[in-house]
Amino acid sequence: MLRRLFVLLAALAPWSAQAQGWQPTRPIEIVVPFTAGSLADRNMRAAAPLLSRDLGVPVAVQNVPGATGYNRIFRAAPDGHTLGAGDPVAQMGLALVQPQPFDVLRLTWLGHWSSGVQTLVASSRGRVQSLEQLRGLRQPVRCGTFGGISTGAMQCALLGRALGFNVAFVSVQGPPELVLAAVRGDVDLASLGPTLWTDHIAAGAVRPLLSWDARRDDRLPEVPSLSDVNLQSFSDVTVIRGVAAPPELPAAIRDRLIAALNNVTRQPEWEAFVAQARLERDWVFSADYPQTLQRAQQLLNDNAAVLRSAF
Repeated sequence: MLRRLFVLLAALAPWSAQAQGWQPTRPIEIVVPFTAGSLADRNMRAAAPLLSRDLGVPVAVQNVPGATGYNRIFRAAPDGHTLGAGDPVAQMGLALVQPQPFDVLRLTWLGHWSSGVQTLVASSRGRVQSLEQLRGLRQPVRCGTFGGISTGAMQCALLGRALGFNVAFVSVQGPPELVLAAVRGDVDLASLGPTLWTDHIAAGAVRPLLSWDARRDDRLPEVPSLSDVNLQSFSDVTVIRGVAAPPELPAAIRDRLIAALNNVTRQPEWEAFVAQARLERDWVFSADYPQTLQRAQQLLNDNAAVLRSAF
């Protein structure tokens, strides 16, 4: 009888440990491969104290811009003590045109704070003023990009293939410079988050052509969505403000981190941050999340030749 009891307790031990959940044993580092003040940085700095409260250890954010930051996340031990921010879709596109020292899809993607709805605009001083005008246009359309290949630039390339126009890319330093380029007429098309365009749309400096999402954006309800022009499959190619851990993270650690991230989004401090920053409220953290990224990867792979020729 006693032997049976020992066998039963031994069998229940792994289940009991799993039910209690993983807990970190030292401070957690969040690596942000973007500069301080970027939205990815602001997201993580708003979440860090809430994660610390939930997980019971200090959580520190470190800015390590560029491929070095991604590589640091990729090569960290898969023990739950290193997390990272990132835009997996942008990295997928970059990897198609320039080899990277890491495989972004091998990271353990836990979910995202937001999948940013971008607005494609035309410069009022440019040669394009409507979506219809783009169809079959022979003269190359100047589209703004930054960081080598931005998500907005990939959107231009995909739209060019769908509507039959060629793209010529104009590179700028970052989003603020891209806004100025569109206002000045240095580019014909540009794609960024709608809040960056609001004042310039009101002033008539740019014209919104398309909300890059399957549904219309409540902030610009009169602007057609991808579904309105039968291109809804393109919606997976958008800015992702994601959260990742190193490859091969054990499921028990992954699930505990996902629970903590979901708990962050239920806190009043997070609600206040989202309201103040006017961010999308489409966060999702789930063990099934990588399936979304697989769809985006397939779409980019299907259009790899277009992206490579454009860049």
